[in-house]
Amino acid sequence: MYSRIAGMFVLLNLSLSLLAGQTIALFQPHSLTAGPFPSDALSVSDGAQKTGIRINLPASGESCNPATSPSVCGNTTLLNQLDGFSVNPRLMVCFSAAVDPNTLQNSISIMPVYGEPSKGSPGPVVKINQILFDPASNCAFAKPDQVLNQQSRYLLIVMNSLQDSKGINVKADNAFQDCLKSTDPYCQELENAMDHIPPSLVSTQNIIAASLFTTMSATTWLEQARRYVDLHEPPVILPAGIPSSFDLAQLTSISWIPAQSGLPPQDIPLTALSNVGQVAFGFYLSPNFLDPTNGAIPTTPTNTPIAGPIPVPVTGVGIPPGFVPVSFHVFLPAGAPPPGGFPLVIYGHGLGDNQFGAPTFIASTLAKNGFATLAIEITGHGYGAGSVVNLTDSGGVVHTVATPGRGILLPGNTGNIGATDGCIAPGAIAVRDCGRQTAVDLFALIATIHETHGLGLPLSANQLYYVGQSFGSTYGTLLNAVEPTVTAAVLNGDGGTSVDVARISISGRPLGIEYLAPAGLLNVPPAPLEAYFHDQFNDNYVFRDNPPVINNVPGAMPIQAAFEAADWLGMLGDPLSYAPHLKKSPLAGVPQKSILFQFGFGDLEVSNPMESAVIRAANGQSSSWFFRLDQAAVSHPELLGVMMPGVPFPILPHRILSNPTIFDVPAETSLALAEQQQAASYFASGGRTIPNPNLFVTAPFSPAENLFQIPTALPEQLNFLQIAP
Repeated sequence: MYSRIAGMFVLLNLSLSLLAGQTIALFQPHSLTAGPFPSDALSVSDGAQKTGIRINLPASGESCNPATSPSVCGNTTLLNQLDGFSVNPRLMVCFSAAVDPNTLQNSISIMPVYGEPSKGSPGPVVKINQILFDPASNCAFAKPDQVLNQQSRYLLIVMNSLQDSKGINVKADNAFQDCLKSTDPYCQELENAMDHIPPSLVSTQNIIAASLFTTMSATTWLEQARRYVDLHEPPVILPAGIPSSFDLAQLTSISWIPAQSGLPPQDIPLTALSNVGQVAFGFYLSPNFLDPTNGAIPTTPTNTPIAGPIPVPVTGVGIPPGFVPVSFHVFLPAGAPPPGGFPLVIYGHGLGDNQFGAPTFIASTLAKNGFATLAIEITGHGYGAGSVVNLTDSGGVVHTVATPGRGILLPGNTGNIGATDGCIAPGAIAVRDCGRQTAVDLFALIATIHETHGLGLPLSANQLYYVGQSFGSTYGTLLNAVEPTVTAAVLNGDGGTSVDVARISISGRPLGIEYLAPAGLLNVPPAPLEAYFHDQFNDNYVFRDNPPVINNVPGAMPIQAAFEAADWLGMLGDPLSYAPHLKKSPLAGVPQKSILFQFGFGDLEVSNPMESAVIRAANGQSSSWFFRLDQAAVSHPELLGVMMPGVPFPILPHRILSNPTIFDVPAETSLALAEQQQAASYFASGGRTIPNPNLFVTAPFSPAENLFQIPTALPEQLNFLQIAP
């Protein structure tokens, strides 16, 4: 009833204001078209949620129509399971006529709700960024200048300094004042929140529109999943074969044979493992929360226990229902282990890779510095369950060990299991729950390491480190924000949000196209790779710290609204929402983490603005190192054309840390080994000291060239040197 009455007031007041020649800031808190958005008016009370509310958006149609839902559209059923709005929300304020976009930034802000003792000290006022004005709807859109705190209440306020297109100050909608005087529960809470704004910050008389909104519980499910692992993890190590441990000096070849892939065997080059003494294989058990019928983790109310693990068909004696065997291998350094065992680096590989890919090409550097390297087969990777490794010894005997893949043929997928089948869910979920399940797998690995005192190998259970590359940094951010026992981590090519990666990065845009196509939202014809921003969609993406953009791209607004729905859902497993908990605001029971961020100029796969976003959210600029590929390419342009089979674009700088091409190009070898040695030396200090990687650079470069830098300012724009060689 209130919604219908408020709508009538809005129409009446709008008509009167237009007759008077005034531009007003629309106020219809239950609306997705007028806003302001977000608003707790679009929620219901729910005691089963930590925040006390649950989202209650009106149903949206099959497609995203900016005339009906410009703020967010699609996936309403999934969004209505959440207990609050995104910690990275797309803000919307609409007007009765055009406004001056240049007055938006200083007139709209986000303010923590004061007067709530249970929330502790409120944070600072948050400015807006990435501003866009859409003339067709007379709506302004923006993002917060920083990631908001989870499970917190905020005011979105609009000040009377905002001007219309004629330079006249925008007025308040009469419906706004009527709301503040009414007995409607939302309006009363809004009035109370405004009454508690300190006068030193702003005079409430200058506010012409406002909304009250609550942010979601972004990390709660994963925190609960870790507690589940603590309580239920079986202390079991299953042998991969007999023997399961091999001296590399006694081997002539190692070959991984992926099952159900249609691919030839993948050789593991012994020449890349010069400082490795042994390789060992095994399985441990991990609770499976990923539904194999849709690739998603079921959503449960945040103030109730999470749903238990989902049984899947597995073979093996004594495997509890809901647990799955996870394959791992460990490269052990040559020589005798130190007292207590070798310190251990867990390597998180990227999307589409496997446990025998990138981890192989950093293991020697880590072993030289005394570290063992462990990699697991992550969710949705490793192809079929029948994958094996054949090891040929010096006597010509072939030893076969089982390394079952985690690939899942989701509904709609047919034929052979692909490199990421079961990791990329259909629709808005995409890689969100693959990342969360992999973080759970790593919780289970770490618990097993502790319970078995090193997996039955000469490994130290008390010296655990982590390296993540690309997607390995995505789930690595989740792992390190929640897991207290990892001492220090290197996150290489980390970036978020994952949805923004799908909007901007060359390797991610196919996922964006796949998401938009069923809703009929592709707005431009396909074009060559060189024009990748027009490869079927152009959403007029707004970069940080730019002047406001006036939308002039047909079809861009519904695409933005569709991406916002996915971005909001993705916060449950996105590195951007977890990054603040690495250092700035650690979660309960987790110490502040030591994190080294490595990233490079002109990254094609996780673009610099997305990498900067995660570093900024983690307050990690002082512990980040930026590889200047642009400067290195001046003297060695061959770096711009380093390719990998099956990848239709140059792989540098994104994959420079550890990939099969490291030893093919001398210039790349020098730079890659410098990054690796920086990571190893950082771990050797226990995460207390981050060395300068330029000190480890060798010919054809010199340390004096300063090709690695602590960025004085984080890059916020695209800096693609070249799209194709």
